[in-house]
Amino acid sequence: MAIVGALSIDGIARGGSATNLSGLYYTGLNSSGTLQSGGGQDANWDVTYAFVGGTRYRNTSTYTSPAGAYVLASTANSGGTANYIDGAYVPNTSSAQWITAPGAMTATSGGTVNVGGDNLPGNGTTGTNTAFYVYQLAFTITGTGTGVVTNQVAISLTIAADDSYDIYVTPSALTVSSGGTITSTYGISASGTAAWSNTTAQSLQNFGTGGANNTTFNIGTNYLTVVVRNSNSVTGTSTSTALNPSGLLMYQVGAMATIDGRPVPEVGAWLPLLGALGLYGLFAWRRHGQTANLSWWQ
Repeated sequence: MAIVGALSIDGIARGGSATNLSGLYYTGLNSSGTLQSGGGQDANWDVTYAFVGGTRYRNTSTYTSPAGAYVLASTANSGGTANYIDGAYVPNTSSAQWITAPGAMTATSGGTVNVGGDNLPGNGTTGTNTAFYVYQLAFTITGTGTGVVTNQVAISLTIAADDSYDIYVTPSALTVSSGGTITSTYGISASGTAAWSNTTAQSLQNFGTGGANNTTFNIGTNYLTVVVRNSNSVTGTSTSTALNPSGLLMYQVGAMATIDGRPVPEVGAWLPLLGALGLYGLFAWRRHGQTANLSWWQ
């Protein structure tokens, strides 16, 4: 899979100073900013593209949907539903939940679609049975001027994903070609592999030395995009076409944003973003029984 960067000439020519940031949301919420019911659709996060078995999907009822990603059901034996949070996953927090792409099934053999299950196609990291899903959230940076933000902005977030992820922050929505090539205004800000139990915070920021300076922000609309690859814990080519769990959990977002070292917002609170500050812990989980060739990152 190729990734193409297309740096904005307009962004280079101009510059702006950020004064506020809004529109960041945890995964798994409804339009009221509270937890969405399992099997319901996330009010803020969309799955804009998917590339499954050599086929690109966009704005379809299968694998992508502009209406939002689906929230994994997590209440066992309640109302006829089941807990589809995989046993190896870091748990939901009190303010964020696992989400997955449309088309997810309740069982590896199939089952019922879009009711909170987490089983999707994807096997291996190369070959025709690979799959990735593009989760997107639009947020806004306001300030003076236009183009690339020149003062210091940082967003701290905690992310877990099955199986691996790449994070992008761009002024234009990331696109995927019919052949699976990702085109993005800027390159990858952060990545993780074997990340379903990850609780390490990532910092997306436009300052610092070396790899710390990993993100370019722009005045106006920005897109926080996470490309989640579902490999079934197999490195290389797999002959399997079986379904297996896949999803995304993101929290400790927004309330941990800073502009020039000052928390954003300085006055008031972003609901529901403040509620999960400090809630993440260190969890040691064992991956469910699969043939695995794992690499831990960081």
